Amino acid sequence: MSDSDWELFLRDMALCLATYQGRGPAMVWPARAHAVLPGLRGPDDEAAGEGTGDDGWRPVPPGSGAHALAVDLGHAMGYPVVAYQRVLPAGVTLPVEHTGPDILLLPLRGGARCRVERPERAQRHSEGVELRLRAGEMFYVPARHPCTLDDISTPCPMLLLALHATP
Repeated sequence: MSDSDWELFLRDMALCLATYQGRGPAMVWPARAHAVLPGLRGPDDEAAGEGTGDDGWRPVPPGSGAHALAVDLGHAMGYPVVAYQRVLPAGVTLPVEHTGPDILLLPLRGGARCRVERPERAQRHSEGVELRLRAGEMFYVPARHPCTLDDISTPCPMLLLALHATP
């Protein structure tokens, strides 16, 4: 991966956040994702093909590509960004609880259906956004918007970036 691949990928993420943060869910297809994704995968992602199990969200290790992505995006945006990873097993339905910061979801391999509700509509399950999120695509989910990931056909390593913007 070249420096320009990394810079273009980050630029598209930052542009999406600058445009949509605080307004509602948004999809972004960052440029050069195909070149950047291999450097974001961790050693545990290779074992995901075994379909062992789900050990929950855990912080990415310092020095990893995903950690560098969080740090560089944080510098670009002017606030801390923390990266977490999780391997979603095939067939799981996972509510993504996040009452604190906004988040970015990024599948590193495979994909999942993602459904986001508006906070005031969550009880009625209407007027939500539903889409298929695939490796290399990123989805911005504002804080307090209930989100569910499902329809996972093969184990899916997922990166979650928590955006700790200050008001």
